[in-house]
Amino acid sequence: SSGINAEWPLRPGSLAGGNWKYYDYEMTPADGVAWQLPLPPANFTRSPLFETINKLIPGSRDRGSTEHVDLRARILRRGDNVKVHSTCNDAESGWSFIVFLSALADKNDYGEILFFDGDLVISTVQPKQYSILLWSCRIPYQFQYPSIMTGHGQVFVQGTIYDKVDVKPRYMSHTVAPFPVFGGVTSGLNADINVRDLVVQTAYTPLKRPIYVIDGLFSDQLLHGLRDHLYLNSLYYYDDSDDKGETDNVQWISGHRTVEFVKSEVWGVVSRALAQLTGVDTWYPYDVSANLNRAWDHTRIHKDCYDKDEYTFLLYLNPEIKPGDLAGTVWYDQTDFSHIVMSVANKFGRVALFHCEIQHSARPPQAYATWARYTFAVKVARSKYDAVRRELVEAVGLSEDGLSDDDEDLEMWYKKLVKEVKGDGDAMEAKLKEIQNTRAAESMKALQDAIRST
Repeated sequence: SSGINAEWPLRPGSLAGGNWKYYDYEMTPADGVAWQLPLPPANFTRSPLFETINKLIPGSRDRGSTEHVDLRARILRRGDNVKVHSTCNDAESGWSFIVFLSALADKNDYGEILFFDGDLVISTVQPKQYSILLWSCRIPYQFQYPSIMTGHGQVFVQGTIYDKVDVKPRYMSHTVAPFPVFGGVTSGLNADINVRDLVVQTAYTPLKRPIYVIDGLFSDQLLHGLRDHLYLNSLYYYDDSDDKGETDNVQWISGHRTVEFVKSEVWGVVSRALAQLTGVDTWYPYDVSANLNRAWDHTRIHKDCYDKDEYTFLLYLNPEIKPGDLAGTVWYDQTDFSHIVMSVANKFGRVALFHCEIQHSARPPQAYATWARYTFAVKVARSKYDAVRRELVEAVGLSEDGLSDDDEDLEMWYKKLVKEVKGDGDAMEAKLKEIQNTRAAESMKALQDAIRST
C-alpha cells in the first residue's frame, strides 16, 4: 500500500450524486459488486495517480493509452452476492488496482479483500482510506462484504491497466435515453374503462385519507417496456448518510425528468387514474423517480408531503415477484404507529395510489432475494405551475417556500423569477429545463476535473 494525501480531490463526496448504475443479479459483474460508476480513462491516464501506479508496475512499456485502461468507481454494500473472480482471463495480462476512498468506521466492519491460489487464501488486505492496492490481474480475488451492522457503503476506485494492445476499450459513457413516449403501445386503459372497476382494495385513515390498490391498469407490454427502460437508463443518487429524521431512508433513487415523462403514455394512464379517483383533472408531476431497495436495506416510516392535499402514485415493477417474497408497502395511522391502516403485497403491475400525508414505509424483500425491489413513484401537485415551481426550488437548493439559510442572492433571484413568470407553468418549466441542462454539464465536468487533478 502507498498512502495518498488526504487532500486528494477524488473523495467519496465527489462521487456522490446521480450517476451510479445498478447491475441486477442477471447482469451483476463477475465479482458481485453491483453498484458502479464508469470513469473516463482519458482523464485518469493524464493524472498524477496514474503516474504513481505506473511506476509501481514492473516493466517500462508506455501504458498511457486509454485503450489499455478500464476504470470505475464502485460501492461494496452489505449483502452483496460476492464471488471469486479474476479481472483478466487467460488470454490477457496486466495489473489491477484499487484506491480506497472511504474509511471503515469500526474494527468490526469487515470489508477486506481475499486473494486465492486454488482453495487457499494467500493474502488478505484490510482497506485503508487513501491507500493503493496493486496486484497481477490474473490472481483470483473476493471481497468480504461489510457487516450487517454497517449501514455505510465501502467506496473505492478500481481499475485494470492491460498489457495487451488488442484489449478493447471498456469505458461506457453516462449517456442515457430520455424517458420514452411508448407511442402506440397499448396501455390496457381504453376510454371506456372506469378505473374504479380496477380497484381491488381501498382503505382510509382515521382522517379519511384514502389508499387505493389497483390491478390491471397497464398492459404487460407497457409494464415490461417501462421496467426495461428504467433498468437500463436509471442513474441513481447515492446517499448513505445517517439521517434518523422522518425520511424514507431509501438510499438509491433515480430521478427522471418530468418534462419528458409528461409526454409519455405512462403519464396519460396515471393522469386518467388520478382524475377518475380524485375528481381533479389538473394534477401535474413534480417528482418522478425509480426507487430501489434490497434485502438488507433499512427503510423508515415517513410522509411524502406536509400540509398538502396531494397524492403519490406507486407502481410495483418486479416481474419475478412471487407470494412470500415480501417487498410490499405498509401504511400507518397518522400518530399511532401501533395501528397499521393497510399493507399491500408486491405484485408486478400493481398500483398503490394514496394521499401524500399518510405515514408509510417500503419493505425490503426476503433475505434470500438476490434481486432488488423496483418501484416507480410519481408525486403530483394540483397545478402545473405549483409542480414545476417545487421541482425548480429543489433543483437550485432552496426550501419549498423559496428560502435559503445562507444565500440571499439566490432568494432574490427566485423572487424575481416568480414575478416574471406570473403563475405561468410553461414559463417556469422553460427555466427549469435550462437549469437541469446546465447542472448536468457542470456535474460531469466536475467529475472529470477531479480525476484529472488526482
